[in-house]
Amino acid sequence: MKDSEITKFLVCFSGQIEYVTFPGGVFDDQLYVHYEAVWGPDWNPMSGLTSGTSQMARSGVDPERVVFNLPIEMVFSSTNVSGWPQLLITVRAQNTLTGNALRGYSLFLMPPTTGHVMPSFAPLIRPRAATVLVLRTESYGSVTVSLNMVSKDLRKLGYDNQPPAIKFVADT
Repeated sequence: MKDSEITKFLVCFSGQIEYVTFPGGVFDDQLYVHYEAVWGPDWNPMSGLTSGTSQMARSGVDPERVVFNLPIEMVFSSTNVSGWPQLLITVRAQNTLTGNALRGYSLFLMPPTTGHVMPSFAPLIRPRAATVLVLRTESYGSVTVSLNMVSKDLRKLGYDNQPPAIKFVADT
């Protein structure tokens, strides 16, 4: 196929939801995470799981951290970058007193540049008691995600998705 005949590009995301942290510790019996990818109208999932749920997990040596290492891998095709995929992550607790309860949710933009992205974290947002006029939320805890991105034909369609060059200055 000639470069002039290319109308779509492919993007592959892989990595994992590493862990969640809560300041002051985790007081639930067990936690689990659920992820779901969301994308714009020109994007089509080609392979992989666009949603998934982790195993139940507890905090270990660090009482503020619960490790999941939930693998993520998905491939998309698209004609343009509008509606770039995002990852919606929900953290839920299972305990004997309250049953299944929401502990927070977070939204990650999938990496726009090729290669490995250093683990990044986003705050977890959780609902607070509502007033008569307003639904309220608060930030409590965070989720850490590590992702890679590989693309095909993205540059041939005029998009530059290479990571910025890092220049090191030598000490003299």
